[in-house]
Order: sequence, then structure tokens, then C-alpha cells
Amino acid sequence: MRNPLVSILIACYNREKYIDRCIKSCLDQTYKNLEIVFVDDSSTDKSYQIAKKFKRVKVYKKKRKNFKSKFGTFYLLDTYLYAFKKSKGKILSFLDADDFFNKKKVENIVEYFNRNKDKKILFDKPIIYYSKKDYIYSKDYKNASKRKKWPKFPPTSCISIKKNFFSKIKNELKPKSFDLLSMDFRLAVISKFIFKDFKILNKHLTFYFQNKKGEINSNFRKFRKNWWLRRMQAHEYMKYLLKKNNVKYQNFDYTLTKIINLFF
Repeated sequence: MRNPLVSILIACYNREKYIDRCIKSCLDQTYKNLEIVFVDDSSTDKSYQIAKKFKRVKVYKKKRKNFKSKFGTFYLLDTYLYAFKKSKGKILSFLDADDFFNKKKVENIVEYFNRNKDKKILFDKPIIYYSKKDYIYSKDYKNASKRKKWPKFPPTSCISIKKNFFSKIKNELKPKSFDLLSMDFRLAVISKFIFKDFKILNKHLTFYFQNKKGEINSNFRKFRKNWWLRRMQAHEYMKYLLKKNNVKYQNFDYTLTKIINLFF
């Protein structure tokens, strides 16, 4: 199918300041055969009401599940899984509600999948966005696919995936386990090590908003406690997936991380 329906899945929790920008970037896409599925995870601000103003957007409000975690990774993944169930597209593009797309994003994604029929998932490069006058075209992904450990991967809003493939692997995302691991990490590991299908398109198609006071910058500073705890979970997730596929997982970094985590 040369002109497949593409579903843009937007996950939101308390992002009222960014909803207009996010949704308008979807409505302004050069590729027009798309649906926009917006899921609000019981925001306490006006995110849901703002989204409802857009008539071409399918807007849902889900009840936030009771899950004990200091961080938001479970809730974001759970919201995307909910949006997936509401979608009809052959291709899914994920979008956090504070990020937004280049107007040719979906056009480029469809062109890639049309040229590469056997491919199932695609990452594009982010533009690290602080404000209209402060943004950076990321250069972090050179030789990313050659890393022997987990891959260097772009954020969730840079991921597009065929729906039938996502349906096949979604149970391996293990949303209630590994509560420090984001969905982008899980999809990158599954695509690279299990399906050998890890591709980063050499185009910057996603504006990845960064709040310098946000969770990643404040809670996961390099070599701090949470950084090591998350690294341990990353190793354990890798070990879980590879063991299911009869591959032994052991390396020096895993051993070192285990030792350091004994002190926490």
C-alpha cells in the first residue's frame, strides 16, 4: 500500500502549555492520510480541554492507573498502549505532548517504509529544542547501530513503527517491570538485538523539547544513584530478552554495575 493510514499517537500528562504546538504540527503535515489519537492520562491541568478543541483529533481521557514509581516511565508507556488500542493506522508514530514534528515527518516515514518493505521500525534524528531561538540539531547517533552494548537511540517521539509489528512485540515491553526504563530504550533493544532491524534515518524530523529543570536533567545526572539504578535495570532488561532467545548475557559493564548497585 503506497498511501497507508498513519496514526500519530500523542501521550499527554499535564502539558497544557505545549498542546497547541504539538497538535498543529500534526495537522500541518504534508502527508494527509493520517489520524491523530490524543490520550490524556488524567491531567490535572487543561490539557484535555485544549485538545478537545481540535475537531480532527480523536481525544481520549484515560484513568491514571495506581502504580508505585517515583518516575513517569510506566505512565507514559501505559498511555501509548492505550492509544495503540484506539488507532487504525498501518504505521504508528509516537509523540510526547511537549514535542512536535517537522511538517514533512510523516511523508518521510512513509517513503522509507515504501522503499523498504521488510523493515518494521524506524528512528529519525531529534532537534533538541529549548525555545525558538535555542535548539540544536543532534549529532549523537553516528555509528549508533554498531554499538555492541545497548544502542545509542533517539527519544520516543522519533519512533515510527508498523502496527502489526508493534502488536507482535508489545507484551515484551513489560510496562509494569523495569520502572526506570523508557519505551524508546525498550523498542531500541528489541529492534536491534532480537529482530536485527535498527535504523536511524539521517534526517532531523522531530523537535524534542527539553526543560532544563525536567526529570531527566534533575534526577538522572550521570554517575548519580538513579543513573546507576537505571543502568542496572537496562542490563536486566537486556538479560531478560536475550535469555528468552537463548542468548547468554554477560559483560564487564554488567558486572561493574551490579557491584556499584550493592552500595545503594
